[in-house]
Amino acid sequence: MVFVQSLKVKLLLSFVAVIVPLVLFMIVNTLYAKEVVRDKVSETYRNTLDIFVKQTDNNLSATSEYLMKMAILDSDVGLLSSYPYATDNYVLTKVRIYNKLMRDVGFYDMIDTIFLYSNNDVIIGTKNNNYEMMKQLLRDHVPDIVENDINNQNLDFWQLTSDDRMPSKNLLMKTIHVTDDIYVGAIILVKDISDMLGKQWSEGAIADSGLYLTEGNRIMKALAGGDGPVQLDGINMENGPAYVTMKGSESSDQYLVMYRGSQTSNIAYSIMLPEKSMLQGLPFFQMVVFFLPIGIFILLMLYLIFVQRIMFKPLGELILGMKKISLGMLDVRLQADKTVEFVFLANTFNTMAEQIKTLKIGMYEEQLRVKQGELKQLQAQINPHFYMNSLNIIYNFAALKDHESVKKMSLHLADYFRFIMRANRDTITLDEELRHIDNYITIQELRFPNKLVVTYDIPEPLKNFPIPALTVQPFVENSIIHGFKNRKQLFVIHISVQQDVQDGGGFLLTIADNGVGFPPDVLEQLREGKPLSEGESSRLGIMNVAHRLSLHYGEGASIRFANAIEGTGTVITIKFPSMTDRKAAAG
Repeated sequence: MVFVQSLKVKLLLSFVAVIVPLVLFMIVNTLYAKEVVRDKVSETYRNTLDIFVKQTDNNLSATSEYLMKMAILDSDVGLLSSYPYATDNYVLTKVRIYNKLMRDVGFYDMIDTIFLYSNNDVIIGTKNNNYEMMKQLLRDHVPDIVENDINNQNLDFWQLTSDDRMPSKNLLMKTIHVTDDIYVGAIILVKDISDMLGKQWSEGAIADSGLYLTEGNRIMKALAGGDGPVQLDGINMENGPAYVTMKGSESSDQYLVMYRGSQTSNIAYSIMLPEKSMLQGLPFFQMVVFFLPIGIFILLMLYLIFVQRIMFKPLGELILGMKKISLGMLDVRLQADKTVEFVFLANTFNTMAEQIKTLKIGMYEEQLRVKQGELKQLQAQINPHFYMNSLNIIYNFAALKDHESVKKMSLHLADYFRFIMRANRDTITLDEELRHIDNYITIQELRFPNKLVVTYDIPEPLKNFPIPALTVQPFVENSIIHGFKNRKQLFVIHISVQQDVQDGGGFLLTIADNGVGFPPDVLEQLREGKPLSEGESSRLGIMNVAHRLSLHYGEGASIRFANAIEGTGTVITIKFPSMTDRKAAAG
């Protein structure tokens, strides 16, 4: 959906919405014109083919009628069977018949051979010079033709046969029974018919043609001209369309194909007209069909280049500048464009970027001052807190007149405050913080002898990690104040540090004791970061530490509060980020 809302997409779609209907109209108009031309041309060629097929069928029928008249009316043909074979009368009659056949075969252009056939003799009038071959050919084929003629009641029907001895191979033969075993007949070469059909189309210069063997209404195979550009084998001619459009078998050219079946033989006639030839008289439509897609594509490219230059490029620079500004790159500025609107946008953007840079630098400096003030204020809150607790302990020793404890307490208190004065910096090492805790624990042990123990489990390499000053000591202090309730039991505080291998590096510092643990309501408030009630003001140091860690490291540091699994004691885990995360938070 975001892609659809793009200005570039909307402009492109608007262009397409205008151009596509125009292009479709021109394409439809061109296709309609081509269809009209195709219909008119096919009608002309179809009529010519119909005339040729009808004329050929008429010639075949006329030849059949001629053979019928010869068998019935020719006296010499009737007398031949009455004379004994090889007698003088038989020979004279045969000579007269031969002369008539030679005369008639020259008169009928379509006929190649006219013959009179009997079991004893064959009389031939032919255009073929090989008389003996023709005589043998008739001996081979006439019996089959006679048998098929007996089964076919159509007197005009010509039978198709083939013989490799003939140049054209395929022949049309027709026989008429005269008397006894005498038949008159004729042979027509399929090639002669094909040649006459080809002459109608200038021997293939205009269109290709061919003759095909049919079986019923289906075209079976080519007889002559079958090497044309389109193969018609298997086509059903029954109720077929006026023409069909087919692709060439050896090329991608389209051909307009028309075919008609003969009424007097198992032959179909076809013509194949190439569409490119058909449209030669329509150069305008050809040019439109060919150049229209190219022209539209070029126009679209020019339009996109123009829009890209005057609109999309300035918009892209503006969007890129906004992204850089959002990433904190405040020095980015836009170059002024020649377009009035984009000049205004560039100047406005540059002015806003300069203002944002000024405001952000001022706010950053102000935040630094606020953070520094908060850090100092928090440390000021913590120092009096420890100071008051320490004075209270000295007072109790003085009241008991335990001067040695007072002196020892005073020495450790001096070391404690010496650390406070030296720790007036952002971070100290973990080892320095632990030595400071030792001073505090020694003071508390003087108060509770043999009741308080602190143990450590800290690898040496981790002692050099820098941490904010006074981060661990407030938790130890609160453990003693709130957890050390049962004075009869040894109170143990365990401080451990381990590398954090699961959550991005850094280390985890854990403070655990065996005291009474957090009350449920206090534990819930600490976990949720809510302010404690006035009665829990002694835990002020914990809240200050959490606040200071947030100021130093942001979300890189965290504190987890929990009670021990056994139900006694507290477990506090402080997560310190790695050095890389600390630098990122500081930046």
